[in-house]
Amino acid sequence: MILAAGDFPTHAVPLQALREADFVVCCDSAYGQWKVESEKMRVEKPFVVVGDGDSLSEADKSTLGERWLQVDEQDYNDLHKAMAWAVARYGLLHSQYTILGATGRREDHTLGNIAYLVTFAEEHPGTDIEMLTDYGRFTAMTGRRTFATFPRQQVSILSMNPDQPIYGQGLRWPLDAFRARRWWQATLNEALGSEVTLSSDGWLVVFRTYEPKQ
Repeated sequence: MILAAGDFPTHAVPLQALREADFVVCCDSAYGQWKVESEKMRVEKPFVVVGDGDSLSEADKSTLGERWLQVDEQDYNDLHKAMAWAVARYGLLHSQYTILGATGRREDHTLGNIAYLVTFAEEHPGTDIEMLTDYGRFTAMTGRRTFATFPRQQVSILSMNPDQPIYGQGLRWPLDAFRARRWWQATLNEALGSEVTLSSDGWLVVFRTYEPKQ
């Protein structure tokens, strides 16, 4: 589990994922939330805190001891540093990486963190990475992929390479070589049944809701 410093989840799906996680890698700016929320939930997990340290007090660093891992470079944000540490520790295959707390609060952080899913997928090919929010799950993909769905599940597709066509089956509004030149243009679609198949030579970020449209 990678924990960022956006809104801490309240929905049952991300909270259950947190309870089932084997290990938590906490961005340094999320450490205060982690202390409070893990105590409320009575969740005890092995964890480390990763970042450049600008969000931690010296007292926190001292308390954390070896669980504090400082990474000083400034080319990437703390979410990237946390993911890099986690993959180095647990490997590319046979592990599932779930990101929580990456949305909410500052909108620029939210947009950047969602886009980071493509960077993570490029840097760690074949790795199972998802971002969970209180409303659904984000997944990055390229090539062809079939997603498990249910009728009236909302499916939104964000194209990171707008010149590449998108194909989609199992959707209320099928996609046939559609080029989404703006992020909104392939959002708010809807699954018809138990699966949706998407394909593109470009990178897509796919969002699927937990609940059907009412």
